[in-house]
Amino acid sequence: MSWSIIKAAFRDLVDAHDRGRPMAIAWRDFQECVRKSPTPVHLLPILTALRGQQGSHKPESVKILGHGCGSGLTLLYLHTLGYTNIYGVDIGGRCERWNAIVGQGGDCGGQRFVVCDGVRTPFSEASFDMIFSQEVLEHVRPDCLDAYYAEEVRLLRIGGAAFHRVPHRLCPFDSHTRTWFLHYLPRPLWLLALRAAGRDPTFPKEAIFLRWPWVHRRKVRQFIGPTRDLTLERLRGGTDLDIYEGSARLRRLVDNLIDLPIFGPILTSLFANIAAMDTLSNKR
Repeated sequence: MSWSIIKAAFRDLVDAHDRGRPMAIAWRDFQECVRKSPTPVHLLPILTALRGQQGSHKPESVKILGHGCGSGLTLLYLHTLGYTNIYGVDIGGRCERWNAIVGQGGDCGGQRFVVCDGVRTPFSEASFDMIFSQEVLEHVRPDCLDAYYAEEVRLLRIGGAAFHRVPHRLCPFDSHTRTWFLHYLPRPLWLLALRAAGRDPTFPKEAIFLRWPWVHRRKVRQFIGPTRDLTLERLRGGTDLDIYEGSARLRRLVDNLIDLPIFGPILTSLFANIAAMDTLSNKR
């Protein structure tokens, strides 16, 4: 069962809420899709980190924050696997919708999803075991970047973990503007090139801030603590294309190159520097 089917079941769940239909059937279908599907590759590092935080305790003992939760799909996916102590923050979106869905179908009371200003969240200090963000940091404005990391260290308990997936300027393809290599240019030239290519530069000018990968590495170690780069590990693990979220053609090419004798390990190390970066940090 593919990730696209899980997303379709999620859309049906949202549609049931929006149209005022009973949600029991939609929740059952969504949960069935999640439980029958292999773990999507993009969620495997999060689940591995959660199991480390969980230890011998039950999944609901781990308090989780999606820091830039978007649609809430990842959090509801984790909920279905028993990680019901979920919370999400975002600077926009339909948090009232996600609260209603998780309240009615997931039996999670209270405000689990909240809107924040991108700097401060309404949660108390040292209240989370796990924080994650996936493709969020490239949307954080430069004047809010330090505050984003500082808020995570404030919210994490000692020994808590923070997982980040970060697109960066060394990635040759920018999925936001659907262009190759243009973001390698200095930002003013990048915006001019986007205009020349027929792209509207307003959106990336306001909301996309691709940074060099070493910026994230430095910040996460400075604010949170010891950090492991999991990107190489992700690439070596291979990919089941039925549950891969991304360009299947590009990923198939990468997998074939990685499998080459002699040159495979060299290419894998190279790809690790130009792929979206995965890091796992632990609060000291």
